[in-house]
Amino acid sequence: METEPERNDDATITTVKDMRSRLENRIRTQHDAHLDLLSSLQSVVPDIVPSLDLSLRLISSFTKRPFVATPPLPEPKKHHPIVKSETQQQGYDSKPMLIDSGVSGAEADGSSGSPMALVRAMVAECLLQRVPWSATDSSSVGRKLENDQNARAAEKAALREVGGECGAIQAVETALKSISEENGSVELEEFEVNGMARIMVLAIDRTRLLKELPESFNDSGRVVEAPTNSTVSGNAGFGVSGSGNFPRPEMWPMMNAAGMMGMHHHHHPMGMMGRPPPFPLPLPLPVPLNHNKVRSEDDDLKDVEALLSKKSFKEKQQSRAGEELLDLIHRPTAKEAATAAKFKSKGGSQVKYYCRYLTKEDCRLQCGAHFACNKRHFRRLIASHTDVSLGDCSFLDTCRHMKTCKYVHYELDMADAMMACPDKALKPLRADYCSEAELGEAQWINCDIRNFRMDILGTFGVVMADPPWDIHMELPYGTMADDEMRSLNVPSLQTDGLIFLWVTGRAMELGRECLEHWGYKRVEEIIWVKTNQLQRIIRTGRTGHWLNHSKEHCLVGIKGNPEVNRNIDTDVIVAEVRETSRKPDEMYAMLERIMPRARKLELFARMHNAHAGWLSLGNQLSGVRLINEGLRARFKASYPDVDVQPPSPPRASTMETDNEPMAVDSITA
Repeated sequence: METEPERNDDATITTVKDMRSRLENRIRTQHDAHLDLLSSLQSVVPDIVPSLDLSLRLISSFTKRPFVATPPLPEPKKHHPIVKSETQQQGYDSKPMLIDSGVSGAEADGSSGSPMALVRAMVAECLLQRVPWSATDSSSVGRKLENDQNARAAEKAALREVGGECGAIQAVETALKSISEENGSVELEEFEVNGMARIMVLAIDRTRLLKELPESFNDSGRVVEAPTNSTVSGNAGFGVSGSGNFPRPEMWPMMNAAGMMGMHHHHHPMGMMGRPPPFPLPLPLPVPLNHNKVRSEDDDLKDVEALLSKKSFKEKQQSRAGEELLDLIHRPTAKEAATAAKFKSKGGSQVKYYCRYLTKEDCRLQCGAHFACNKRHFRRLIASHTDVSLGDCSFLDTCRHMKTCKYVHYELDMADAMMACPDKALKPLRADYCSEAELGEAQWINCDIRNFRMDILGTFGVVMADPPWDIHMELPYGTMADDEMRSLNVPSLQTDGLIFLWVTGRAMELGRECLEHWGYKRVEEIIWVKTNQLQRIIRTGRTGHWLNHSKEHCLVGIKGNPEVNRNIDTDVIVAEVRETSRKPDEMYAMLERIMPRARKLELFARMHNAHAGWLSLGNQLSGVRLINEGLRARFKASYPDVDVQPPSPPRASTMETDNEPMAVDSITA
């Protein structure tokens, strides 16, 4: 006797077999529908089967799945003309299938509104027909609108007017951008295909996108369900209705089972804007009308390569993570930030930029404003003998004949200089060595360096020299012979320190020879790029036998093992040329940063070279000025007849004397 569990098992097996049979029939039906579809398209596109096999072969090479060629196609079926439904035979117009008869002829034709609004409505309807949704591009939407056989004349005219010479694709891209900017109902992304920019529609908001349709298609009072007994509505389950434009989700599998292959590859049997076609459509896919340009296999391969070359989501995430890591790596560490803060200018940056238009008048004229910019400006010097038509003088403020020169000269506009001054006076940068009194005072000795007693000066951490080299040219100052340069008592000035020796022309080789003779090793070379008053590179340098020199070199030598701050400055200085032999002020600030606690000496100096914390020697200085008490005593002992200023120099505090006795003065044995 059969038990209850056995009967249940038999019923389950029978149910499974029936389901299997239905699924097999469903797959067979769908396969036959696909073959019929390809067969009907082959008359329009003869090479559709080879193109499809090529695409499938390429996809199988990436998915690692076996490739199966398309089987032989059956004979295309003949379609019969549509028969009017009972509703139409009773005298009703075909338009009430989607649109109520109360809609005016202009609204049904789609000719009301601007061309942009009409194109936006056409694009919105085309996107809403994609059920289920899948991403598409502007070229696909444009071709679908352009090849729509049921499009009215107003729609075609709107596409031509909005697209212009670029065609329907340009009109679709313009409409998509307009929709995205106004209501955000579409998510767009730009990409390139064969060097041409295209737009990809990634996602849509159906609720917002419905608002793009005319009221005649959104209003539930005007829009009705499509009749189910109509012959044309076999695939028209997507008609616009008051309760929603698309069938319910539970209907989608049945629609796919009918051989639809996804909604984005099917032609809605309704025309754009929801109108019924004037004649039956035998195929569920759009039939291209433009036979002038047939796509080749190379075009298909290029499109596939362009899609494959796009970054995936995972690749974009990895790229973003790499950018974040690079940003973290390039950020300064705590030590680097502390070092930068140590040498940061007090009170912030004091750099002032020059206006590119030079004068205030030109600045206002070029900028079209009533006031000039906040940058520094120049003022033209127009004298009675000046000929403005000749232009600017090549020498500018270094011209030696400015009183008679007919060219235009400039001077700094002092009104800008007064306005650029900070509200509160900033303390000058001082070297951090010796006593507090020496930090803010400049010292100098007027002497002949060739026979001066260098041994009474002590030792220095930094020595800078701008010797009067004999470069075999006419110069406005006296020069020294090569042997006199070699015999200078420079070795007694340093045991552990750096020397900065300015050279030019033939003195570049002689300077290297002198460094080696004095016991130094050349380690670096600084270049000063000279600019004129207008901050442009000088092209009329007064040195050079073959070419005009627009730069000057400074050899850097090292002796012993000094403590220096490395890699905080560059070896190029771009600065303005001023008086004869006057070096840029940036040089002194650089040396302070390199050795902030060292004693500093400048040889062959002039009065404009005197700086706080420096001792200057030269034969063009004004007398003798010494602050260091030990140095004053030794100088008076060696040169008792020379008057030393000031009469009573400031004294160092007791704490400084007790804590840093050797910092005040250091003498070599």
